[in-house]
Parts: sequence; structure tokens; C-alpha cells
Amino acid sequence: MKKILELLKNPFVQITLFAFVLQTFLFAVFYALPDPLGLSMTEMFSGRMLWQFTMTYGAILALSALFAFAKAPRALSIFYVFYFFFAIVDYEVFRFTHQRLSYSYLRTYFHWSNVSDATTTSTLGGEPGTVLYLGALFATVAAAIFFCVYWTIRQYRLKKAGKPTKLVFAKKIPVTMLVSGLVLSVIPLILFLAGTRGTVTVPLINFPVDMRFTLGKHTVTAPILHIAAEESFEFVRDNYKITDELVKDLDAFLPADFAEKRVSLEYPGFRKASSGEFKATHPYNIVFIFGESFKGRIFNQMLEGDTTLAPNVWKLANGGAIWFKNAFSGGYPTVRGTMATYLGFPSHPNRDLPSFYASNHFKGFPEYLTDYTRAYVTISNPIFDHTLPFVERFYGDHWLVAPEPEIHGSMDSLGANLAIETLAKMPTDKNWFLLFNTIASHIPFQNYPESFDAKPDDAMYRYRAAVRYTDQQLGRFFEELSKRPDYENTVVILLGDHDTPVDSVDYRVPQPLGVSASQIFMGIFSTDTNLVKGLTVREDVASQHDIGPTVMDLAQVRDANHFWGYDLLTEQRPKNQPSIFLTQNAYYLGFQDSVIVGGLENEDVFVGKNYEFALSTADSAKVWRERAIGASKVLRTLLRNDKMMPSK
Repeated sequence: MKKILELLKNPFVQITLFAFVLQTFLFAVFYALPDPLGLSMTEMFSGRMLWQFTMTYGAILALSALFAFAKAPRALSIFYVFYFFFAIVDYEVFRFTHQRLSYSYLRTYFHWSNVSDATTTSTLGGEPGTVLYLGALFATVAAAIFFCVYWTIRQYRLKKAGKPTKLVFAKKIPVTMLVSGLVLSVIPLILFLAGTRGTVTVPLINFPVDMRFTLGKHTVTAPILHIAAEESFEFVRDNYKITDELVKDLDAFLPADFAEKRVSLEYPGFRKASSGEFKATHPYNIVFIFGESFKGRIFNQMLEGDTTLAPNVWKLANGGAIWFKNAFSGGYPTVRGTMATYLGFPSHPNRDLPSFYASNHFKGFPEYLTDYTRAYVTISNPIFDHTLPFVERFYGDHWLVAPEPEIHGSMDSLGANLAIETLAKMPTDKNWFLLFNTIASHIPFQNYPESFDAKPDDAMYRYRAAVRYTDQQLGRFFEELSKRPDYENTVVILLGDHDTPVDSVDYRVPQPLGVSASQIFMGIFSTDTNLVKGLTVREDVASQHDIGPTVMDLAQVRDANHFWGYDLLTEQRPKNQPSIFLTQNAYYLGFQDSVIVGGLENEDVFVGKNYEFALSTADSAKVWRERAIGASKVLRTLLRNDKMMPSK
């Protein structure tokens, strides 16, 4: 007992114990509170929690040991203020955005020219979880101040009394802390190599811990220093020499004439203005609708007779439409599909959110519509979807947020109301562009009123009910749109922001790629027979990358751009050319009759037809894998250095 009391007098032991208690509190809050969608953190991090616990506590021990060797207790207390500040922000950022705190995140939301507006000030939450996190941070600051004052007074009194002020304690204390920290840090690696499985329940608190070990960007595992170390090397990791070979890989995914119009190899993804013919003979008004998780696999069933899914969309299609059976998104979650649609090239790991405040080297298609009245209606704060930089850049102050619903699940109704109100304000003597989005079919597919339909455990039932509810609200909007005198001069573009797993079919895609299964619904609707003749079903591959060139056709705009895609009104992607998107460590290539998926950092290639996937050793699959990796390197480098287009 005496030895324990003596040990507790050691300032490094005291500070380390405080750090342990604080870290435990942070874990408890993180796993007790769901994210804003109600998703369970324990479910989201299954297979990653043990890694998180051991690495984090191991890091605390190891760091404390280093300061103990230096005999600098005040420095350790100050260090932990910064350490836990970033850790707390990391937890909160992930809980609200499903992103790790990273250089890219800071570059987007906390750039010096952006720190005073809503993008930064509203990024974090404000609910009880945020209050608890901030309370923990204030407690850390208060404890550090108290300790520094106490220790300074202690040292002063010892010195004044002529007593030695130098700390004296056995070296085995920091050695034990260091060794223990290193052991804890390697435990998950050992379990991983041993292939450990199963669940262990922690006694007393009855907390289940999955013994699996899975890696991934979204693990919230490594403490903030590991993140800092990784991000410190980002400038090396994300810079590849752009060679002719890599540009050839890139060109495999670009229109055939892209190379001819390429401005320079310094900007290999930027082309001069198109010299082709426009399909549109005059500028059209454009309604652009992002349908939440509009699954191509399910919407295509309407072509086979199941029109009960979205009868109002089907009615609109029969008035004149191009329906793309093989359409693909630019990735998952919403921000990736949004980025691919607006900017015309895939998002990329560590560069999902190019900051419009740090760089002007991006130009979204709404910026080309300079002669248009533009407006944006959203049913959720764009901060949540990480799209506020796009919204502020493209629409200025001309964007509106639907009010909070009094009836649970009625957001799409309120969004349709606001879209209808905004539509009524659009001019009839000038071209206009109106964009709005939907939410009912967002996972877990519960965003429709109880009075509309039941919400059973069957996820596909809920998904279809949610889409029907959204379609009902879209029907109200289409009805008002049809009453306008400029209706025949208006084109509706409706597409999914991304796909989302619903049933077992979706999970046939090899994990972790399944969450990014990207086949979406996409349609271009118009009653103008000069533009669209009846319902035309297209078999060629379409992509969100194609929206920019298509809108420029509809708006009669001809300008240099960084859109990788095709003008869907006049061009078709060749059958042997896929659409591409990239996840953290993987690629997804959507062909007309199949898809290829695989990891950017491993040799496995999966080929799938009709959602049945198998490992492939075919030479063609290997070639496309190499092309995907080459294009990934080019894109990563260009985004890292803001080289998508020349500066103005």
C-alpha cells in the first residue's frame, strides 16, 4: 500500500491516470451516443474497437514515458491539452460527418479565408454529446492550468527552502510505461495475424468487443498523433510524377477526343472548348433533382412493368425522356456523388472535398450558367452533407433550407413545398436553373410519415415505401411545373446521388466495396420532341461525370472545362469503356454488362455480372485494374496540387 501511495505521488503517474480517465470518458460518450442519423457507433466500428482501445491507451503510456524520461511534467500536462483537443474534435467531426479529422478536412473547412463563415462555425454539432465533449476539453484545460500553477509554486518553495528541485524517481517507472504502451499497441496486430474472431464481453460494464481486426480510413482507431504522422507525409504520398504512361491510363476513361483538346500535360484532365454540334438549338430551363439513394437496380424494374415504385416519375418519363439503364454515381457518400456531378471528375481518397476557399482551380457546371437565374433548395443543412463550399460558390445567397418538420418523416413534403415556392419565383423571360434534393430514401429508410405506410423490419419494403413517398412529393412539384408557360422549354434531370445497400443482393459486392455499389437511376425528361422523342431507353454507360457536358449543351455554353464525361444528348460512352469511381483504397469500374472492383493496393480483382462476383485472373480485368490505378495516381496528384485547371 505504501508503495502504491508513493507511486501515486509521481506527477507523471498522476497525469497519466487523469489521461486514462478522460480517454475512457470520451470512449463512453462516443459509443453511447449515435450519430445524427441514429446509427450505432458500436455497429459502425465492429471489428475496429479493440484496435482503437489498445492503440489509444498504449499511446498515452508511451507518450507519458517520453516526458517522464525528460522529467518535464508541466510540458506533459500542456501537451495533453492539445492532444485531447484534437482527439475530441476528431470524435465529434466523425460523429457528424463520418470523416476523420485530417489535412483535407482542415483544408476544406478551416482554411484561413473560410474561418469566419458558417462552413466552419457550424461544422460541429450542438447537441448534448457536443456539450459533454466540450466539458471534457474544459476539464483538461483546467486540470493543466491547475497542475502547472501547483508545480510552479512547489518548485519555487523548494528552491526558496534550499531543497533540491530536481525530480528523483526510479527509471523503472517510465520504462514500464513505455514497454506497456508498446505492448498494447502491437496487440491488435498480433490478433490480426492470428486471425482472431469472436466477441468478448467486458466484465462489469457488459460491453461487447469484437475481436476481429479490420482496417480502413473510418476506423477512429489511431490516436491523433498517428493521424498527424500519416498526414505529414501526404505531400509525398499524393505526388506522383505524371508520365505518358499514367496519362494513357487516364485517357482510358476519357472521351476519345479529350487528348486532342488537352491544354497541356500539366493539366491532363482539362480540355479546350468542344467543337461538336449541340443537340439543343436554344438554351433550356433546367430542373435538377438529386434523389437520395435512387438505386438503378430497383428503378429499372419499372421498365419491366413495376411502375408502382414511382408512378409520377414514370408519368413524367412517358411524356418524353432518356432513361439510362446503366448509370453510375461518382461514389458514396453524398458528397462524392455531388462532387463528381458538379465538377465532372471522380472524388478521390484524401481529396473528397476540394476547398473553394483555398483554391480557384475547380469550376462546377453551375458556374458556367452565367446568364441563368440559379437557386438551390435543400432539405438538410449542406454542412451535414459537406457540400456547403459548393453551394456558396455556385449559388451565393440564393439557397434555401426547408424548415424542421412537425410530423416525423415529412421532410420531402416540406422540401417539395419549398421547391414549388421557389419555382413560382423563377422568371419567364429569362432562363433559370433550379436544383433540389430528397431525403426519404436515406438509410435506414424511415423518413416517411407513419400514416403513409408501415415500417417493418424488411429494409427493402421500407426503401420502396420511402421512394413512393418521395415520388408523391415530386408529383406535386411536376404538376406545378407543367402549369408554367415555359414548361416545354424546361428539361428535368433526375438522378441518384449514390446507390446504397438495402438487401442481400447489394452485399454480394465484395466488402468493403459493397457500401459503394454505385448503380443509380438517371433520366433526362423533356416534352420538347426536338430534344427527346418519347421514352428512349439507353443501354450505354452513363455517369455523373456526364452531367456537366450535358448541361452545357442544354444551356448552349461552350467553354474549356475539366469534365471527364460525355454530352449525353449527342454522345455515347463506348461499350468497352467503363465509368470509374474511387473509394479510400478501392476502385469501381461500371461497364455496360458488368463491373470490376478491387483494391488500389492489392492484386485482387473481382468481376461481377448480375450482382454475382468472383475473383478474376483474366488479362482484361488485370489491364483495367492497372488503368484504374494509373488514373487514380494522376487524379490524386492533380487534386493535391490544384492542377485540375489553369489559374485565371
